[in-house]
Amino acid sequence: MEGIITKTVAMNRKNWEEKLKDALWVYRITWKNTTGFTPYQLVYGKEVMLPIEFQIHTFKMAADLEIDLNEAQQERIQQLNQLDEMRQQAEETTLLMQKQRKQWHDAHIKNKQFKEGDWALLFDSKFRDHKAKFTTHWMGPYEIVKVYENGSVTYYH
Repeated sequence: MEGIITKTVAMNRKNWEEKLKDALWVYRITWKNTTGFTPYQLVYGKEVMLPIEFQIHTFKMAADLEIDLNEAQQERIQQLNQLDEMRQQAEETTLLMQKQRKQWHDAHIKNKQFKEGDWALLFDSKFRDHKAKFTTHWMGPYEIVKVYENGSVTYYH
């Protein structure tokens, strides 16, 4: 989402607020790898119908054209039932992706065993969300005073 907005604002610096609706629409109809669906599909339970693809789906038009409403109602109920299935599938896909990412992360993480007397730096969590180029992200050094069985430590500055 951030990338779409950044590109939209960069290309339309003077009237970016007018283009924001378009950027949000693009995000909502774009297929996501994590869920396997578009955000629009997960909310409304059906594909986006662009104006160029417009078909007769409203009850008023169906009544004007004397189309059988029972068939249209049954089709919509079926679509709503499929929505729950789509959401369940999206949740399963998301869990699978999270599991795969965790496995990759765990395979590439270096396990560090501390001992009493070691020196360590502590990550300053206030820098987690933003990147300050010229400030240190670490606190310390700290001397490890005690190491517990679960891997946690007591340190002294």
